Amino acid sequence: MDERIDELQQQLFGGLHDFHTQRTGVLIDILREKLGDEVLKIIEEKGTDTYGLYRWHMERLLYIIETLSEKYGNQVLDIICEKQLNDRYEQGKSIAEDLGSNELNDYIKFTTGGNEEKIISRTDKEVLIKSTGCLAGKIACDINKTDLIYKLHCATDPTFVKGFNEKLVCEVVQTLMDGHDCCIHKIYVKD
Repeated sequence: MDERIDELQQQLFGGLHDFHTQRTGVLIDILREKLGDEVLKIIEEKGTDTYGLYRWHMERLLYIIETLSEKYGNQVLDIICEKQLNDRYEQGKSIAEDLGSNELNDYIKFTTGGNEEKIISRTDKEVLIKSTGCLAGKIACDINKTDLIYKLHCATDPTFVKGFNEKLVCEVVQTLMDGHDCCIHKIYVKD
């Protein structure tokens, strides 16, 4: 990545991010020192506001897209979507390589994490998988940006599956962004 982009991001929010990350680390360290190692376990179990963090990043990206689109038009979104598709293809390919196998059953196991409750129906050549935990979908609905966020996320799922295995096809049947209570993807083997 161009070092000017790193500098820009540091200028825009890096100092504030670094300050808060460092301050939190120092405060956790003093609490651990005074109260014991259990402090780390409690913080780890509590986790983080993933939704809030994801939403902040999503809103920031949308702001950049909208701001640059005012000057450069639709090509901004076109460029970003093309990059997303290329990246998602490579991610699918990389995951298949890491797994050492890329058959339909490998994809099912990967995408469901072994949770059979996510499988609506299944044959040797096709599966319907549901997901209720799509942060992008929830955020898109909350901020009323479903069309744009769909292009950045849901629309890339078929390309991800294609990268995983060129013989597999992904159809996005329904999404949270469309107002449904879950996302459903149909994955099948091409004839």
